[in-house]
Amino acid sequence: MKTKLSWMVALVPALALMHSASAPAADGMEHAMVKAGEVKWGDPPPFLPKGAQFAVLAGDPGKAGPFAIRIKMPAGYKIGRHWHPTDEQVTVIDGDFHVSMGESGKTHDADFATGDYVSLPAKMQHEATTKGGATVQVNAMGPFEITYADAKDDPRKSAATDATK
Repeated sequence: MKTKLSWMVALVPALALMHSASAPAADGMEHAMVKAGEVKWGDPPPFLPKGAQFAVLAGDPGKAGPFAIRIKMPAGYKIGRHWHPTDEQVTVIDGDFHVSMGESGKTHDADFATGDYVSLPAKMQHEATTKGGATVQVNAMGPFEITYADAKDDPRKSAATDATK
């Protein structure tokens, strides 16, 4: 009887583990395995200034749920002061990355290098720049939205203005 009970006690967690490994995650996220050399880079979405390259590693930034993206920024690149409706976690993959956090005039500035990490709470204004170029990974919950503190920094506004000329 003890042997039978021991097998049952051992089998239940194993079955639960097998089920959880094969079942889709509760948040709808599919598994992803992306090797650095196989990242598919493309143009950035319209809410980012031109010149960068953009890659989606996991999830869909345009839909509700978790996602992971990478942004490869050339030397001198700047994303003007903005905020997001959800928390954002940024990891520097390579290069130099500068973040100014908080509302203009009340900022906390910091320089980050390869391997460094920044956690930005929802609605916290921030600005990002790089002197020599950088690649960062952003993990957040979608849909990914960006609101610029100053409309003149929003590339979507300048693109609309250019189209009417």
